Amino acid sequence: MSAAAREAFGGEPTGRQIEALKVALNTPDIALIQGPPGTGKTRTIAALQARLSEIAEDTDGVSGRYLLTSYQHDAVENVASATQVFGLPAIKVGRKRGQTEESDGFERWRQERVDAVRAKLAAADELPASEALRRCRDLAVGYLHAPSRAEDVAGLLTAVREIAAPHVPPGVTDRLLELAQRLRSSAAPHGDADPDVEQAIKAVRGLRCSQAAFSDDGDSQARKALRRLQRLSVVTQEEEALLERAASWDIDVPPDFLPALAELQGALIDRLTPDERPNSAPMVSEDVEHALGSTIDALREAVRSSRGGVEAVLHEFLDDLDNDRSGTRDAVERYTVVLAATCQQAVGYQMSLLKGENNVFETVVVDEAARANPLDLFIPMALAERRIILVGDHRQLPHILDQEIESDLDSDVSAKTQEMLRTSLFERLFAQLRERERADGIKRTVTLDVQYRMHPVLGDFVSDTFYAPHGEGFSSGRPPGDFAHNLTRYDSAVAAWVDVPIGHGAERRGQSKSRGSEAKWIANEAHRLMTERPELSVGVISFYSAQVNEILRHMEPLGMTEQLEDGALRIHDSWRTTRSDSGKLTERLRVGTVDAFQGKEFDVVLLSMTRSNDIAADQPKLLRRKYGHLMLENRLCVAMSRQKRLLIVVGDSGMLTGEQAAEAVPGLVRFLKLCGGDHGVQLHA
Repeated sequence: MSAAAREAFGGEPTGRQIEALKVALNTPDIALIQGPPGTGKTRTIAALQARLSEIAEDTDGVSGRYLLTSYQHDAVENVASATQVFGLPAIKVGRKRGQTEESDGFERWRQERVDAVRAKLAAADELPASEALRRCRDLAVGYLHAPSRAEDVAGLLTAVREIAAPHVPPGVTDRLLELAQRLRSSAAPHGDADPDVEQAIKAVRGLRCSQAAFSDDGDSQARKALRRLQRLSVVTQEEEALLERAASWDIDVPPDFLPALAELQGALIDRLTPDERPNSAPMVSEDVEHALGSTIDALREAVRSSRGGVEAVLHEFLDDLDNDRSGTRDAVERYTVVLAATCQQAVGYQMSLLKGENNVFETVVVDEAARANPLDLFIPMALAERRIILVGDHRQLPHILDQEIESDLDSDVSAKTQEMLRTSLFERLFAQLRERERADGIKRTVTLDVQYRMHPVLGDFVSDTFYAPHGEGFSSGRPPGDFAHNLTRYDSAVAAWVDVPIGHGAERRGQSKSRGSEAKWIANEAHRLMTERPELSVGVISFYSAQVNEILRHMEPLGMTEQLEDGALRIHDSWRTTRSDSGKLTERLRVGTVDAFQGKEFDVVLLSMTRSNDIAADQPKLLRRKYGHLMLENRLCVAMSRQKRLLIVVGDSGMLTGEQAAEAVPGLVRFLKLCGGDHGVQLHA
């Protein structure tokens, strides 16, 4: 086991994980890895990519050597984000319709590199001359393109001086300091305003411009204004003559010059009041331009005479990572060993641009292979040159069929044909390859057998309920203490049933079911849990899309969801992400159907049962009408295996009584019993 593979596993791998690597590396054609929930399928794929690259027989054309693929974008992004080979992430080729940003592991890889390089450079004593030159040149170009106010230019010169000081002669930095001080001096306010001007303004404001006011002391106010204005030499002869006439008015006849005096008052106030508006268009200063040019010339000389070194390279690398994301991504795309795409986009236009006519891969790895229908799965399989690795779990969600085909299956074909069409190619190959193993002795299938996702009690429940009956049971690899949740109401329980009897409202019937009483309780409880423990992630799962919408609707008044322009509801930004125990940014809240949760995990899961009716299922045909999707074991398996610390099922426990319930929904009946034991709790809504 190499160091890179061990790092991909995140620790010491299990015996079955090591066996899975050996089987995948040594298969002459196809290998299948079955991974029950939480057994490390994604980590195994990442370790496999690392080992494949290490044992490659040649190093020519290593870029794009391996293909990671899956049936849907979410699954591709999930596995691609966990893969790194030779220090480069897998790059996803192609996007969802309407998607504007890539969601593979590149951005996380970029940010990790930025943090690592910054930490390395923080220990350096000073900037290399080449980095000082780059930074000063950027500041100079910014100034020349957009000159600003004097105080801002002074700040720019100070910054340039501090950056350049270790590498240029003192005379250069002295000139920068002198200019900065001069600009600050010119920008500073020049003390108090001229007292003569202030006195003149007061006198002008005191001019009496109405008949009543002028008859009181108009002449004396005019003389005062005239005397103070004459000291400043700011009035014309015509204006001075008007003020003299007003100052000498001593008869009882109303003066005829009051309108002209009012107009003069306004003009003088405007004239005497200083203009405090900033300059509308600052100009480039020749002195500043010359000083910046001299500094850059001195830095260029310093670069020519320096040896460069590791720090200079790291600074350049950091600049590219920070300021040229698209260019960095393009470079990684050209050199990465692993490309990722959906099954159909593996032969799309974007992939053809990268691979050219030789669109084949040494190894093709298909994740969630049990969910891809045969036609989609054959596309990437046909691109494999050396080996095909199918990773999945046929006990979880089945392959996707068109809804019209599913409807036709229910009414037009025999039960045997239905079973054949609903059986995934992965499941068929799993059985066939086991038969071939017995024939030629070459191991081609492995089932991972240790889960690390959830509390051991919940792991045992999932194993015993969904896998052990098929001889595929698994154990748990982490102690119970790793999964404490410390949530009030649940104490130390890891399994909870919240009873919402039919008296609180039955299911709302239709093509997709919903139940308002369940939805309201779940919305309120999710809000309470996430307020009490903001660092915990919460998944809310329903078997019906109508119930998902109902839950989102009840979350809106709580501020957890928001309405988009088209009327749809989505999780509010403030509830979208949180930090995990390891400090990584993770999804905080997700609300969706079971299909949206395969491959996902959350600290706490709230599962809405939704079905609540009084249908008397006294005939086998009526069981489907009464229980619907709850009878699909693979969907129930996924829904009840996404939690890490606590699984809360919310529903009508009255639906789980009697022999018919034990036959139709044994998993839910078994879970209700678990909630009544030492590790569970039963509550009432």
